[in-house]
Amino acid sequence: MRLKELLKPEYVKIGLNGKTKDDIMHNISDFMALSHPSIDKKDVYKALSEREKKGSTGLGNGLAIPHGRSSKVSGMHLVVIYDSQGKDFESYDKKSSQLFFAAITSEDYSPHEQLEVLRVIAEIFEKTDISSSVSGVKSSKDLYDLLLEKEEEIS
Repeated sequence: MRLKELLKPEYVKIGLNGKTKDDIMHNISDFMALSHPSIDKKDVYKALSEREKKGSTGLGNGLAIPHGRSSKVSGMHLVVIYDSQGKDFESYDKKSSQLFFAAITSEDYSPHEQLEVLRVIAEIFEKTDISSSVSGVKSSKDLYDLLLEKEEEIS
C-alpha cells in the first residue's frame, strides 16, 4: 500500500484549528468528513478519541498519526494536515506536532495493510528531509506533491 493510492490533493490541507488535543481531534474529524463525504465526523471523532485513550499518537519530532477504527466506514481513509506553528498533541518528546497523518479504517480492515501505511509514513519521516522541507510548502497542493515526492525517495 502506498500513500499515492490513498491520497488525493483534496485530502491534504494547511492549517489546523484548536488549542487543546480535543479541539484538534474535532478539527481533524471535520476535515475527514468534508474530504470523505461518506464518513460522519462524529464517527471519526469517536474512533480517534477511543484510540487516544490507549496512548498518544503524537510520535514526536513534529509527527502525529491519529487513527482509529469504526464499524461505520469501509476501507481506509486518510487525510494529512500541516500546521507550521505546531500543536500540542501530547507527543512523547513533549514538542508540538506539525504534520498530522490521520486515518480511519473499518473494523475488518487488514491490520497488515494498516501497519504498512504507518510504516511508509514512518519511513518518509525517518529517511527523507520532509521535516525541514515541509516548512516551504505554501499550499495544500504543494504539500500533496511533496508527500508523493518523498514517498518516491524511499521506494
